[in-house]
Amino acid sequence: MDLPAEYLNESKPEPSRQEITRTIFNLLWPATVESVLQMGVGLVSTAMVGHLSALAISAVGLANRATMVAWALFQAISTGTTVLVAQAVGAGHRQRARVLTVQALIFGTLSVFLLAGLFFTEAEGILAIFRPEPELLEACTGYLKIVSWGMPAVAVMTAAGAGLRGSGDTRTPMLIAVFVNILNVLGNWALIYGNLGLPAMGITGSAIATIIAQWLGGILAMWAIAGRNSRLGLTLRGPWRFDSHELRRILNMGLPAAGESLFWQAAAVILTFYITSFGTKALAAHQLGLTAESLSYMPTAGFGIAATTLVGQAIGGNNPHIARRYLRELEFWATSITLVTASMLFFMPGTILGFLTSDKDVIALGSIYLRLMATAQIPQQVSGVLSGAMRGSGDTRAPMFIAATGLWGIRLPLAYFFAFTLKMGVTGVWTAMTLDLFVRFALTLGRYRRLSWVGEFTLVRRFVRSRSTPS
Repeated sequence: MDLPAEYLNESKPEPSRQEITRTIFNLLWPATVESVLQMGVGLVSTAMVGHLSALAISAVGLANRATMVAWALFQAISTGTTVLVAQAVGAGHRQRARVLTVQALIFGTLSVFLLAGLFFTEAEGILAIFRPEPELLEACTGYLKIVSWGMPAVAVMTAAGAGLRGSGDTRTPMLIAVFVNILNVLGNWALIYGNLGLPAMGITGSAIATIIAQWLGGILAMWAIAGRNSRLGLTLRGPWRFDSHELRRILNMGLPAAGESLFWQAAAVILTFYITSFGTKALAAHQLGLTAESLSYMPTAGFGIAATTLVGQAIGGNNPHIARRYLRELEFWATSITLVTASMLFFMPGTILGFLTSDKDVIALGSIYLRLMATAQIPQQVSGVLSGAMRGSGDTRAPMFIAATGLWGIRLPLAYFFAFTLKMGVTGVWTAMTLDLFVRFALTLGRYRRLSWVGEFTLVRRFVRSRSTPS
């Protein structure tokens, strides 16, 4: 939703805390529901594959890791579009918001089509970088060749969703996600195990179900942004043409986010290389741990999106004081929710992993991962909110540099040292990951406090004040 006009002028009466909270949750609940849904569906889909074999888990996880490089493009498009559309809406420039969304759709879809072709033709060579065992390489290659053709549809959903979220509409992307994820689960159920009279196709069936759901989701996304009820006011008739100036602005804003994503994915590739050296079960435990960990961070993923949108609209409307008030409330709720979900990871790891696999060795290893990650969930989620606020204000470079410092200066060197020099094995890799999250939280907080619009109070002082000030 858009910030009410009266909030965009310092001289008008300010909203109460209750009004601030209501505005946040009207924007937040669709994004949070979308994230929780993706988490739940991801758990169910992983469980469907996980009960086939450890090989199946590793094959799907390794193929997904390879395609994650595409997320760098998605991140550039999504971040740049959301920030600039939010600022345009906050300033009352809706025509510019429409033009920005069109640029994201055209550029994103065409570039990802090219990338999908590369993954299809070079699947085996790309996966061979990880040095998997021959049987695992064969399974990964077939899966990757199929899922690569869903990538352009994801680009459409990403660009459309970014434009809608920037305009304040988080409900429509949520509804599309509901449809895509439910369809994906039903397709997995039918094609993995051979239900509804269809053949049992294993992980190949999972790949087919995924791309069918993604393309139908892409069609829905196009209809959503060009329909008569769209907040953006686009139409299928266009004009659908490049605007080099606005595209350059999107890329200038989004490329640091793409760089951040590339740092993430490159580091993840190296970590995966480390982990595969400890065997298929270690890789399976890592993949299942990542999926189970989403139980903690997916419910609060919407807080970062909300921070970007609300801060972007407030800064676009030249009202940084409202941005600060929104951010205080977001910090409080993100911390409160994460405290509950992190406790589940720490005290119930075996129960959670038991839903995903029946392999006792994998459960035992994965439980170590979840307990380590549980200790860093609050710093991780607060960092996400602060980074979202920085992006909303136009500072997309700082999160990139912080990610690079943490991943390449802390995570990778310590992972190698702990795992191989100190002989801690895969647990050493996970210990380094945990320490990295704490370091990046400190760096993010330090950078955030230096932003010009933040004001004089530290994070802790402002947080306490926001909870004690009468409404």
